[in-house]
Amino acid sequence: MSTNSYRLITPPEEEDIYPYRRVWQSIAIESGFMLAVAGGAFVVFSVLDVRLPRPLAQPVNVLFALLPLGLWLIFSLWRERLALQPRARLLAVAVISALVASGVSIPFIEGVFQPERWLPTASAINRIVGYTFTVGIVQEVLKYLVVRYLVFPDLFRTRLDAVAYCAASAVGYATMVNLQFVLSNAALPDIVAMQVFGTLAINLSGSILVSYGMAEVRFDNPSPFLLTITVALAALVNGVVIPIRDGLVNAGFSLRGGTSSPILGLGLSAGFLIAVVVVVSFLYTNTERREREAAAAREV
Repeated sequence: MSTNSYRLITPPEEEDIYPYRRVWQSIAIESGFMLAVAGGAFVVFSVLDVRLPRPLAQPVNVLFALLPLGLWLIFSLWRERLALQPRARLLAVAVISALVASGVSIPFIEGVFQPERWLPTASAINRIVGYTFTVGIVQEVLKYLVVRYLVFPDLFRTRLDAVAYCAASAVGYATMVNLQFVLSNAALPDIVAMQVFGTLAINLSGSILVSYGMAEVRFDNPSPFLLTITVALAALVNGVVIPIRDGLVNAGFSLRGGTSSPILGLGLSAGFLIAVVVVVSFLYTNTERREREAAAAREV
């Protein structure tokens, strides 16, 4: 028998199994679902003018406020536990961030800065500066401190761990801000749903920016001011988005005056979040590519 009959069949190459949960995918699913809910609420309660019975309105509003947390528990925390190498303390980061928002941030902002008493009627520039140095600085610094002292740097195994932990902090923090809004305002469900998404989007945007600074500090040797710059940029995002969004939702607070347009406010929040995710994910990908090229060059 010819030896050609005994050809060895080369086994197919196995694809590398990614051992961690894919963070960008989770953020896209959760944010996209919440955006769809907010848009659907606008159609149902504003365009179609559906009115809920008064006893049902508040429970529905509370449900909207808790929905981002529920989505995170399903698409982030539950999927994390299915990963080969799950990230530890994600739930702790979310819970502590929520407690910090409820016990420190919200009382401090409302009791000391009281931005809603003087910023809505200020000029456009003063509103941007005011929200940046009140709401923006307080919430971004506090979220950073939670991640810094709970998981950084020991639990940062890859750069995207920074995104996962900062996103968990953003969801926990935003949940308490949204609950506070629902419990202190008798707003219509569509306004609540859009407010919930807006708060989630602005917190995620800020935390994703800060995550890049934390990842660089952990895995590289960046400028000593990089982390400070990312926190400042995150605060500035708050300062820019909050007054413009509120101006679109409430014509009386508009930067230029005119009629209100809540759906444009929703689009603004979504646009800022998408822009931040695209830019920061590009920075992460570019940094990881340069590290792979440098490692390959050292092996040659």
